[in-house]
Amino acid sequence: MRDRIKVLFLASDPFRDRAPLRLDDEVRAIEHAMRRGRACDRVELAAYFAARTRDLQDALLLHDPQVVHFAGHGDDSGVLYLSDEHGRPRPVGKDALGKLFGILSEWIKVVILNGCDTLPTVDVLGEVVDYAIGMNRPLGDASAIVFAEAFYGALGMGQTVQASFDLAVHQLELAGNAGSAIPVLRIRPGVDPAVPLVAGPTLPPPPRRERAARALGRRTSPATR
Repeated sequence: MRDRIKVLFLASDPFRDRAPLRLDDEVRAIEHAMRRGRACDRVELAAYFAARTRDLQDALLLHDPQVVHFAGHGDDSGVLYLSDEHGRPRPVGKDALGKLFGILSEWIKVVILNGCDTLPTVDVLGEVVDYAIGMNRPLGDASAIVFAEAFYGALGMGQTVQASFDLAVHQLELAGNAGSAIPVLRIRPGVDPAVPLVAGPTLPPPPRRERAARALGRRTSPATR
């Protein structure tokens, strides 16, 4: 458990000419959700848009994030799509990503691939980082934003990664979204899912009079209703 964590939001949409993703809306929803949390002063968000293959390693080394959130495109062959120097789609294979995150797993604990068909990559990452989250089928923009907002809202409240994932899936169900079966969580063997990623706020002890009243089973003031 850490006193502070950083979330690195990596966005890449090299296919935006066909159907642009709502990446601005997604990062905005994450930021607002984190601000509402009790642990908001312990969670930092950094955003990196139009990520290219040459930027990925530099961004991870520069920000030292504990959580990496990728928003973009993937496919069921196990690749993520970043951009090359000319803005064209450049596939990055699951094995290359597994090696990169394995090298940096000392501080990167959670990787979220909020893109279509990212399960093959998540299966690889789940062996090298504590938590890997992805999608086993295409997930629409609106559903991806609902999931991300609910996940980071729970994480900012001091919930565990497992509980945050479960609550985000349940939020999709509450919204009547058929995509609730799409998100997948992989936990690296040996990791205790009951340990929160970020420490919650430390509350001051109650006043002496209140502690005494609790011990005696009495209220310290008359009931108002």
